[in-house]
Amino acid sequence: MADIDMIPRSYREGVRTRRTLTIYGAALALLLVAGGGASAFLRWRLALETPRLEQGRATSTQASAMRTQLTSAQARKDVLVENVAALGALRGAGEVAALASVLDGAINDKVWFEQLRFSRTQELLQAAPPAPPPPGTVQARAAQTGAVQAWRLGSHIEIAGGALDNRAMTLFLSTLAADPAFTDVRFLNSSTATIEDGGAVSFKAAATLVKREEKQ
Repeated sequence: MADIDMIPRSYREGVRTRRTLTIYGAALALLLVAGGGASAFLRWRLALETPRLEQGRATSTQASAMRTQLTSAQARKDVLVENVAALGALRGAGEVAALASVLDGAINDKVWFEQLRFSRTQELLQAAPPAPPPPGTVQARAAQTGAVQAWRLGSHIEIAGGALDNRAMTLFLSTLAADPAFTDVRFLNSSTATIEDGGAVSFKAAATLVKREEKQ
């Protein structure tokens, strides 16, 4: 006996369609729930990280401002150090002591001084010197504008002295000329006393004191 399907085909299609829609609906609901959970998680993380990001940004801005201030302070310090050195050079700090030390090493018991004249010259330069500045030149910078002002300095001595004889005088002048602390050592004149007066030699000489860079 043959089986007869009494259920209409349209009914079966409707059931299949509803079942498919139910499965798709459940999947969509799961996706919506998962999406909602992910969205809530992201909002929570964003709320948690935003203050940290703002704090990090503020800290970075503050560090950048501090670096700028430190750079500016270091630049001002460098200018002040240079200007202090320039002021010392303009005032001739230590020159007299250095000159005394050099002359003390050159003089001996056959030579004496009757007069020692020390003079300093300062020439204000109209244009900034080349870098590095030549020996004998000092410069200072304005702290605000950085404008450079430079001077050419000179330190000179003139000696009027005496020696037992010409050999002692010549040896003394040779010693001065060989000393790196002096340049342009010049013999000016001399006169010799008579034998009756002892035969001593009176002489005059001049020299320029070499400018040396100050060690920082």
